[in-house]
Amino acid sequence: MVQFETGKPFPLPLPKNEGASFSVEPFTLMLVYRYQKPTQEEIDEFTTGTFQMAVTELRKTLFIETQFGRLGWSDVPYSTQLSERRKELPELSEKNRGYALDTFLVDISDNTLKAHRLVRLTPDFSRKFRNLLLDDMAKEFDPASYEQAVAEVYRDYSTRDLLKMSLIRMKADQ
Repeated sequence: MVQFETGKPFPLPLPKNEGASFSVEPFTLMLVYRYQKPTQEEIDEFTTGTFQMAVTELRKTLFIETQFGRLGWSDVPYSTQLSERRKELPELSEKNRGYALDTFLVDISDNTLKAHRLVRLTPDFSRKFRNLLLDDMAKEFDPASYEQAVAEVYRDYSTRDLLKMSLIRMKADQ
């Protein structure tokens, strides 16, 4: 079993550069922010600031945009096709309160977990996001075309542009 403990080494392999990554795991959604020596202010914004999330689809590719408090928006491309194994989110009934998103802030200078925050996505956002992921799973996939689409989107659009074109968006004060 993998354990995540603030102040301890982050137990999953990460790229060595700053940025974000998103994945759908068997029991949760996972978002990892990688910072080089995050300041106490950045850690505080990550743990207590208002969380916002949006999803945009461009060139048959999903982009997940997130923001914690006053930290800048971050965007990350995502494809269900790149997962090691198919991971399907359970259907949401009227009683469900939305999916959980496990968020982690990792200091890449020493691979230390600086903060962990569990965010509850709204039921409406969760349902719409699930549909986008199911649509993504059903698409034909070519890794080279995916990489080209990501490069083109990043060449042609800013994060602000992606936000303006988002299909779904939510804000959570938790």
